[in-house]
Amino acid sequence: MKILIIEDEIPAVKRLVQLITELEPTWTYADHIDEVSVAVEWFKTNPMPDLVFMDIQLADGFSFDIFDQVKITCPVIFVTAFDQYAVNAFRVNGLDYILKPIQKTLLEESIARFKALSTTQNIDLSVLSQLFKEKNTQFKERFLIKSGEELNFVRTTEVAYFLSEASYSFIVTKSGNRYILDETMDQIESEVDPSLFFRINRKQIVCLDCITKISSYFNNRLKIELNPAEKQESIVSRTRVKLFKEWLNQ
Repeated sequence: MKILIIEDEIPAVKRLVQLITELEPTWTYADHIDEVSVAVEWFKTNPMPDLVFMDIQLADGFSFDIFDQVKITCPVIFVTAFDQYAVNAFRVNGLDYILKPIQKTLLEESIARFKALSTTQNIDLSVLSQLFKEKNTQFKERFLIKSGEELNFVRTTEVAYFLSEASYSFIVTKSGNRYILDETMDQIESEVDPSLFFRINRKQIVCLDCITKISSYFNNRLKIELNPAEKQESIVSRTRVKLFKEWLNQ
């Protein structure tokens, strides 16, 4: 059994590989891909795998864009951080999914359903694609934080940017305060208004109002300055520069 993993979060890839190895030690890996454009080229030049694990949002766009450019005839199990309401669409369309963070029991159930398939399902992904591309108006209004033994919250309107450091997620407010969040960057990205927040790289999601300067950076990337200032450089990754410019030009 040969599987393909299309996922741009390295920790998620490692977790998935670890669990699959425990559940199905004889399975082999065709490849690991983290971009839509690379995936399209891969499917054009390689034999179809037996199964694909695919994230919803990749470094350079939605994974549904892959289906617009190549025909995938093998089963697909989507891996997503989107909320339960959104993933209910998978049931309607006959696809399977795993919510992040990946749990072994859920993966085991998905693999069992895959094995039970008698024929490859021909699914129209247009409904799913539209669901995730449309602007969702039900965005998170506040984030729960813990300060010592006390619980409090930060309103989304107070957020300057989100960071990932040393396996932790942080929220930084416009007044410069920093708090740990018990959420992944994928989860945070799916909860905030994409017209106001943009994920410039794997580790940073920034608010439009807090960008003070944008300049060219080597290797066709962009460097942005934020207020309040951040100790680590804020670099728009090469694969997201085009999307970032389109976001600024809305």
